[in-house]
Amino acid sequence: MSSFKGNCICGSVQYELKAEPQLSFLCQCRQCQRITGTGHSAEFVALSKNTIVSGELKFYEMTSDSGNIVSSGFCPTCGNPVFKKSSGYPGMLFFHAATLENPSLFKPQKVFWTASHQPWDFVNPNLEVKEHA
Repeated sequence: MSSFKGNCICGSVQYELKAEPQLSFLCQCRQCQRITGTGHSAEFVALSKNTIVSGELKFYEMTSDSGNIVSSGFCPTCGNPVFKKSSGYPGMLFFHAATLENPSLFKPQKVFWTASHQPWDFVNPNLEVKEHA
């Protein structure tokens, strides 16, 4: 297994996966656009039981386009979003790919919420797409 380790910008929050991610994807929903400040988020999913997270996180809760309650975990020192939790997917953590120590490990498989796609945002047209999640 490749080493899926990562951290926030200042290094106060760190994580390590003990198993391969379940899924890697891009999300074009409006919440992900706002969290990342661009047209999509790049995320991978890990089971919380296979993940070690150290450091203090603060969480902001919101209702997603699908109606699930999403908690966005971010570092209170540098403000960097690290991962999200969703009421629709208990036991799973959705990590932001750019927080990886080696972001080249991220290989997106799908694109979700293309209904919210922004015309200025380019996404690989060879990826499987879903209009919603």
